[in-house]
Amino acid sequence: MGTNIELVVIITGSSRGIGRRLALDCARYGMAVVVNYRLDEASAAAVVEEIQSADGRACAVRADVSDEHEARRLVDACIDQFGRLDCVINNAGAAIIRTIDELDAATFQRTLNANLLSAFYVSQAAIPHLKREGGRLIFMSSGASRIGGRVSAAYAASKAGVEGLMRYYALYLREDRITANAIAPLLIETDMLAGMDLPPPSDLPLGRMGRPDEVWPAVRMIIETEYLTGQTIHLNAGRYMT
Repeated sequence: MGTNIELVVIITGSSRGIGRRLALDCARYGMAVVVNYRLDEASAAAVVEEIQSADGRACAVRADVSDEHEARRLVDACIDQFGRLDCVINNAGAAIIRTIDELDAATFQRTLNANLLSAFYVSQAAIPHLKREGGRLIFMSSGASRIGGRVSAAYAASKAGVEGLMRYYALYLREDRITANAIAPLLIETDMLAGMDLPPPSDLPLGRMGRPDEVWPAVRMIIETEYLTGQTIHLNAGRYMT
């Protein structure tokens, strides 16, 4: 991607957790950041304020990206504010803990909407703008896409679907110089893990869970590397290997 211009990134679900950390890291890298949130306006505003206080550029846009019209409005707001779009990080999602016996169709659909359809809606709205300069589609997947995980069948299925969507885009957008890749973290220490039955630190490869700031190096590599597309980068400290 070009280095003589300010790049612009949309990060869905970036008022907290991994998305918040990536918003700050992208700003430090020199990107203008669209901080997306659904409900927590105060937290999104705090992210924008932190970026702006360090002389970065950012704005907050409220949008429920599981709704097609809201997702398109998010992209339109980015273009109105910054005049271009170079990267989308599809990070928004839901992790609703349900056992097989507890999971119902409504929760399954809600999870698909939040994790898979949101990524589709935002990407579809963004692609016409990314085609102008070439760009990056980045999808936050999960180790659950490969090993099932501890959240629910719906969560595992939705994240596997995210990776399928990513590979399709990677294949058919190559001629437009748009890359599409996924990052699959496992056991990153955020509030999403609250309420889960987690293994003790002694059972983890490094004796600890991952940190949100450890996701950024993978994102940076994707941003900087045109030759990388159609791949899932697994961040799990070797808990499982691919």
